[in-house]
Amino acid sequence: MRINSARLRGNWRRIVYLFVLALLVGTLSTGCGGGSVSSGEVKTQPQKVYKWKLVSHQMPGTSRYENTVVPFCKMVEEASGGRLIIEPYGGGVLFPATDTLDSVKNGVVQMAAIWSGYWAGRDPVFGLAGNIPGDPIKDFSEHYYRSEKLDVILSKAYDKQGVKYLGAFDFGPPEILMSKVPMRKLDDFKGKKIRAAGISADFYKELGMSPVSLSAPEIYQALQLGTIDAAEYNDWLVNSEMGLQEVTKYVIEPCLHQQSVDDKALLVNSAAWSELPDDLKKIVLAARDAIRYRSAIAYGVGSKLAKIEKWKNVEIIQLPEDDVKKAQQIAINVLQQYSKKSSDAAEYLKTYAEALYELGYVDMANALGYTK
Repeated sequence: MRINSARLRGNWRRIVYLFVLALLVGTLSTGCGGGSVSSGEVKTQPQKVYKWKLVSHQMPGTSRYENTVVPFCKMVEEASGGRLIIEPYGGGVLFPATDTLDSVKNGVVQMAAIWSGYWAGRDPVFGLAGNIPGDPIKDFSEHYYRSEKLDVILSKAYDKQGVKYLGAFDFGPPEILMSKVPMRKLDDFKGKKIRAAGISADFYKELGMSPVSLSAPEIYQALQLGTIDAAEYNDWLVNSEMGLQEVTKYVIEPCLHQQSVDDKALLVNSAAWSELPDDLKKIVLAARDAIRYRSAIAYGVGSKLAKIEKWKNVEIIQLPEDDVKKAQQIAINVLQQYSKKSSDAAEYLKTYAEALYELGYVDMANALGYTK
């Protein structure tokens, strides 16, 4: 039976709104009235309205903006009875995405839902938070189990940057490795040009490839003109929204570098968060949790549907198992070197290895140095 993706999104939207409103009705009924009953008279006090701006690197019109960023803002406003209004802005509308951390810190905007990897130059731990080469975790529930174990480390790292970290905002499904040329074994990777940056560039260098730094909008033309041979970017859904199936001949599986990831971290200006009443803080966190689960449908299921519907004319190549294991060992070496660059990065990798062990990925956990 064919799944109707529009109906699926509609049903999930209703479920999420009911979840948030039901979860918060106690808070709203006790915290929003602002009055008390005395001798039959109801006294009310005007409630302060907080108006925030939220920025994301995602572009308006794409699923990773319309299906999570926009609904998050609507949920908060609705559940707060209009006491907290968050206006969303897409990537590059107010300022470049790379300026976001300082803009939140300085109060230019109050909130951001954005990828942590942009700040890897400030502390390598943010690079690890954005990319984990060789990561075996694909499943939504396992991903959030790992993310919540790592939250305390990222919270400490963001505190050092002067902003408040509210945890992972949403779930990014496994990325796909697109190619113009067939790469059927690991040796075929050597000498090929690939769009990559940061820790992923280090990983692909170790595989013998030549990384090329390109912004997301440049990928289509680079593949079309042969400026690059391959590109690893988002999942099947996002890549189809960019039309990349039109300039891709092959998808290499499994994607050796990036499986599931925190697509965006939720950041807030420290002073704005401190000023917010406790009941509104609870609303923000409840809406965040609802969006996390919504992303499993909006992104995870959407990616699977897009693979079936949009990528029919692309050949999928399955790499030999021995080559996958070899690439994973290379990834482990890259991670170990990266973890030596800061104390937070070292702690992050240690906790990540512990999470892998607890989830049953014992071999990789041990290879990363985990000891029970």
